[in-house]
Amino acid sequence: MSYPHVRVAAAGETEYFELPRDYAGAADWTARVATGWIRTAGRQPTRLHESRDRVHLVGGWTRYNARDEPILWNRVTYILTRLAGSWGVQARFAVGAYDGRDDSAVAAAAADSAIGQVRRYYDALDRNDGKACAELCRFPMIEVGVGEVTRVEDGLQLARRVSCGRPRINGLTVTAAQSGARGAIVAVTAEYASGGGERSVLAVGRKAESWRIAGISRMVKEA
Repeated sequence: MSYPHVRVAAAGETEYFELPRDYAGAADWTARVATGWIRTAGRQPTRLHESRDRVHLVGGWTRYNARDEPILWNRVTYILTRLAGSWGVQARFAVGAYDGRDDSAVAAAAADSAIGQVRRYYDALDRNDGKACAELCRFPMIEVGVGEVTRVEDGLQLARRVSCGRPRINGLTVTAAQSGARGAIVAVTAEYASGGGERSVLAVGRKAESWRIAGISRMVKEA
């Protein structure tokens, strides 16, 4: 891992670990074993975005019981960063853990909802409307950097952060990198009118029938 390290469940909770000992101290396999878990198979990871010091890596896992039946799965985008020449996982954005049934129609509907939320967010950014951005997020909202994790605690703080003269957006592509029943990881490619742009991933989840953005990792290319 890279530290501080954060785990963002799109429709669940956010776990933050300042130091390796904090992560190790929180590890507990008791509940996992109680489900009948015997082994875990990882999904083949693929690179979504990459730069010299950050990679967005799409992956995930499925857990199996003693009869080799799937009992739980998750789709996860890992945000790897390079610190002092060493790569580690700075953050994990997950769609949410579900049982063995992988309902593609429900996941597709969730992806559409998440994409719509992210498009509204970037439209508000382009209007320099921090209040509208804040209304689309849940808190704490997580911003992942290289060697740093920022926890934006409320709408006022987020509005101040995004209303700081960001460049106008000239082109925007928004797609679902991963999705489940209640969450999605959304990939964004934005071109700035001033030149340069960004490649980003956002964790978007549904809680109490309301879709909200829970975390973002941005790779910004200057003009």
